[in-house]
Amino acid sequence: MKKSRKTTIKDLAKALEMNVSTVSRALNDHPKINIKTKERVRQLAKQMDYIPNPLAQGLQRQSTRTIGVIFPTFDTNFFFRVLKGVEKVMHENNYQIIISTAGNSKEQEKEACKSLSAYHVDGIIIFLSYQHEDPSFLIDIQDEGIPLLFMDRIYEEIDANYVVSDDFTGMFETVCDFIDQGKKKIIHIQGSNSVSTSFNRTLGYQEALREKGIEENPDFIIHCDHESEVKSALRRFFSKYTFEEIDLITCFNDYFAFQALEYLKENNIKIPDDISLLGFANEPLSIYTSPKLSTINQPAEEMGEKASELLLDEIEHNKKGESYAYDTTRVKTFYLRREST
Repeated sequence: MKKSRKTTIKDLAKALEMNVSTVSRALNDHPKINIKTKERVRQLAKQMDYIPNPLAQGLQRQSTRTIGVIFPTFDTNFFFRVLKGVEKVMHENNYQIIISTAGNSKEQEKEACKSLSAYHVDGIIIFLSYQHEDPSFLIDIQDEGIPLLFMDRIYEEIDANYVVSDDFTGMFETVCDFIDQGKKKIIHIQGSNSVSTSFNRTLGYQEALREKGIEENPDFIIHCDHESEVKSALRRFFSKYTFEEIDLITCFNDYFAFQALEYLKENNIKIPDDISLLGFANEPLSIYTSPKLSTINQPAEEMGEKASELLLDEIEHNKKGESYAYDTTRVKTFYLRREST
């Protein structure tokens, strides 16, 4: 007799007319899911003989002592520094690493996940390029018993471990300090709205203004999806405002700040005498600019180490069939004063 197919989370979601992420959260006792929904999901799961796959797969799959790491690109040194931290911990624990890049593409991220699953990796560390409207492919990976750990960007729809830098606090505290020093006319060059790091850094800037009683000017938040847009965005801004009206420019990251630095120098603006400039991330190039770029340090290697430790911990829990409590770890950031401020 042909063996019946095992019930999946997708089967439960279809029967309940819920989305996959809601069912997954209900099964994992997520606090954002109400009790009645949890009861409905658990009751049907029992009726349909649903077996949580981390346990079932943990009993069936042999460990390959290999983990996958998916980066959106390798166009910033931040990712190399994270990888250094990952390699350190994995080497100490006799794990191999398969590295994949997704080219900032949702489809390539999906393919990378499928490929790593086919290689039977024990877990995956992933940097999501963009927010996905349909997270089911990620839940499918988890449903196979492969732990996912998300780095740098938070995806609310997926229950997993997250390791991120404390972007909000880093920007908030630094901007507050500048305001206390008398720099009150501050613009912020933000990145893509779909990226949680950009959102949280912008939020930190805005909250600092509110904390210090400074009225926010919508014009003072300049949106750029990519560093290549920074100069033209500043050109438009300063066609409306004078350089004398600005004390400080804060940037989503150091690469945005490098472009802002070039623009200011091209317009004979003295840094920091006329306008101060702040980046975010502490990229190695920041100490080679003229003037040297002040920035907020993002401890990439420490983030890589922490992510690896959490992933290995989840892998061990799954092997033993033990329940596991997910968490979001925020790694502290701090201001590095150099010559541009």
